[in-house]
Amino acid sequence: MTTLFLIMRRLTVVFLVAVGAVIFALSALADRPTRTPFEGVTFSSVLTDVCAFPVNVNSTISGFEIDYVDQSGALTRIFTHQVEQDTFTANGQTLVGDPFTAEFQVLFDSGGSVIHAYGTGLFETIPLPDGSTFISAGRADFTQHPGVGFLLSPDMGNPGNLAGFCAALSP
Repeated sequence: MTTLFLIMRRLTVVFLVAVGAVIFALSALADRPTRTPFEGVTFSSVLTDVCAFPVNVNSTISGFEIDYVDQSGALTRIFTHQVEQDTFTANGQTLVGDPFTAEFQVLFDSGGSVIHAYGTGLFETIPLPDGSTFISAGRADFTQHPGVGFLLSPDMGNPGNLAGFCAALSP
């Protein structure tokens, strides 16, 4: 009986060491993700493909970014959770959007090139002067819009009342 007990005990120790080695090896496959908060980041864009005239956009964002890397330290994915507020101006008119929450994921191939840049959630909520609200929400792949720095409407989902938006900024 004691021989069986010693064998079982040795097998248990070997099993625990093996499990520990597997857990250690798996954790070595990639570094921990890096979370970076940001606040009050501002940028400007010009929309040229929404209305018959250019629309200036000033944006302020706050939130956090999480960077994921593989075992060699190469970036594989970026996840961003943010609250954004935008102000639109054209022809002497101004529209101020409500703050909204959105999420973005940027995916990289093994060579470090961006293969997808998805935005999901609300794209914009803007009270219009006629009492209605422009609301766009859904999902967009920004890689399908090269050279575009700002999307007012998603690729899939609700594009919002673009005619009402443009009418509110018309001269």
